[in-house]
Amino acid sequence: MPHPLSIHSILLQYWGHDQFRPLQEEIIQTALDKKDCLALLPTGSGKSVCFQVPAMAMEGLCLVISPLIALMKDQVAQLKKKGISALAIHTGMPYKEVAKTMQLALNGHIKFLYVSPERIQTNLFKEYLPALPICLIAVDEAHCVSQWGYDFRPQYLQIASLRESLPKVPLLALTASATPLVQQDIVDQLQLKNAVIHKGSFIREALSYSCFEETNKLQKLTDILSKVEGSSIVYCRSRKRTVDICRHLTQRGITATYYHAGLDQEERNERQQNWTNNQVRIIVSTNAFGMGIDKPDVRTVIHYDVPDCLENYYQEAGRAGRDRKKAYAVLLYNQPDLSDLQLQLEKKFPPVEIVKNVYQAMANFLHIPTGTGEGNTYDFDLSLFCKNFDLDRMVTINAFQLLQANGYCALNESVYEPARVQFIADRNWLEEVERNYPNLEPLIKTLLRTIEGVFSYPGMVSEAYMAKLLRIEKSAVTEQLKQLHSLGVLVYQPTKDQPQLVLLCERMKAEYIQLDLNAIKKRKELAKERLDSLIEFTTGQDCRSSYIGRYFGDKGIKDCGICDICLAKKRKPISSQVLQEEILQSLRSASKTMEGIHAEFGLRAEQNDILNAIRNLESEQLVRVHLNGTLELLP
Repeated sequence: MPHPLSIHSILLQYWGHDQFRPLQEEIIQTALDKKDCLALLPTGSGKSVCFQVPAMAMEGLCLVISPLIALMKDQVAQLKKKGISALAIHTGMPYKEVAKTMQLALNGHIKFLYVSPERIQTNLFKEYLPALPICLIAVDEAHCVSQWGYDFRPQYLQIASLRESLPKVPLLALTASATPLVQQDIVDQLQLKNAVIHKGSFIREALSYSCFEETNKLQKLTDILSKVEGSSIVYCRSRKRTVDICRHLTQRGITATYYHAGLDQEERNERQQNWTNNQVRIIVSTNAFGMGIDKPDVRTVIHYDVPDCLENYYQEAGRAGRDRKKAYAVLLYNQPDLSDLQLQLEKKFPPVEIVKNVYQAMANFLHIPTGTGEGNTYDFDLSLFCKNFDLDRMVTINAFQLLQANGYCALNESVYEPARVQFIADRNWLEEVERNYPNLEPLIKTLLRTIEGVFSYPGMVSEAYMAKLLRIEKSAVTEQLKQLHSLGVLVYQPTKDQPQLVLLCERMKAEYIQLDLNAIKKRKELAKERLDSLIEFTTGQDCRSSYIGRYFGDKGIKDCGICDICLAKKRKPISSQVLQEEILQSLRSASKTMEGIHAEFGLRAEQNDILNAIRNLESEQLVRVHLNGTLELLP
């Protein structure tokens, strides 16, 4: 039976919106008409609504295939907040938990089942698949299916096999970043039948792109953040740089935090939450941050380092101004940065011998005998691996990507599983331990008080939260939990936050590894083309917005009128006289701080020019600058 509510009622009831964004309604209707569809929607256009709303209007289960565990978990959590049943199956989950989830899906207790692509090939999933009441297949980040794209995931090639078991179920493929070549490959690889293709416009009316060649990037970064108020993301390449830039900003009175994959999950969550809630203004991050972020009021996204392709840049820059108010995407670069990108390209495609060495080192590191391990998943400490075998981290990551593309093994993102405890001691032994180890008693009492049913099944425990309650260090809580485990009071499963390595076929001798050299050659040529396009975008004189649109096949796109190139074409530099007049005009309404004056001009004028104009006004005794930085108009 169809859902009794219309799609507009569903949108209002669950999402709180009374109208759809451009193209959302057309895509939803295509799904309801049971037609295959490729939806190319620019970042920030609300892709998830395009499959979540029609699924709510249909009878049955929506199967969502997504490559990123963090994104799956985030969307499941968001749906649950709305009162919609959703679960996820991904790499690293225990067999029992997967089986329980599949049973719930089979019995109609789940509306959305999120699955990572490698899971659809497991025997357990294949057993359940024919009986699952699936009404719609949604493939998120669909560009991952194309080996000619920037983010190829070979497991995505297995998605087409779902059509054999579910021939009448419509498939909706969604992506924000696919060139025309990749768009056609998505249609071919996913076997979309008579596909309806919906393409959104790449114009972001209120987002102004700028690229600045700078020798002193730190100074330029500080200038921009002084001029443009509001929340900001600063992207950099290295973890160390996130820390250094964060320290630099904090020393200048700008509230900032840093974020990268080397922090533990609880710390990452806390920092993200502080930024989302505007407790800190700036988050300085590697590209580990941003997927699934839905903070509408980001005023600037600044790339301190140049990304390696326009696809990544466009996705990251597009996190600015989702509230459709004025926002800035700024890319800082210098010539050494561009030269370094050329060197990085060579690291992306390491020679066959290096790939074989990495494979052999992986087998030694994990102690996997020849002829075993197919389908197994292993926790994989990449930093320790590179250190033990003296390997370059970037070369190693790219070697694993080539091994994945050729079907040998896949190195996936970190899987975060919170710590769990279950009490196994009887009352007598518990009392005995409390008597003999009085220092453990406060933790025992707190666990029993805060975790429901902890004698019956494992309950989640946050070591950091326990530390706050007990007013001790987190490390002390961990040690005490280990001690209680060794005393037989409880079973303690520590927090797990490691990348996962999956063997896609049984482990073989490294000399038998064979790579598709023709495909690698073509992928390297296309990577070179992507890099050339990025450099042309960065250093060229075309409208930034229309360049991006044409890159993704939006041939009808017009110049935006608000990027640095467009503004330079239609205006002359603001003269000192005009600057002085505008400052006087602003001060006639009220006194202003220096920061307030800078903010009014935004990126229209350089900070030094504004300061010179204020000095001139001061020397002519038209304004007074107080010690606290306030400007006052003199009578």
